[in-house]
Amino acid sequence: MSVAVEGRIVRLRGRVSEQEAELRVAVQELEEAARRAFDLRHHFASHPLLFTTGAFLVGVWLGGRGR
Repeated sequence: MSVAVEGRIVRLRGRVSEQEAELRVAVQELEEAARRAFDLRHHFASHPLLFTTGAFLVGVWLGGRGR
């Protein structure tokens, strides 16, 4: 193998390593985003008035069904 070909292989391996590292970071960020999307505590902390109002309305609806 020529020196030029070996140099190109080394550069390509370096680029692949960088892209693998970027992919790992992206997957970790995606996992965290998915966890937050299904974490009710996070949503409640972000919008407590919305959840409180919703709970109140469900309570009123359930309470009014018995009449």
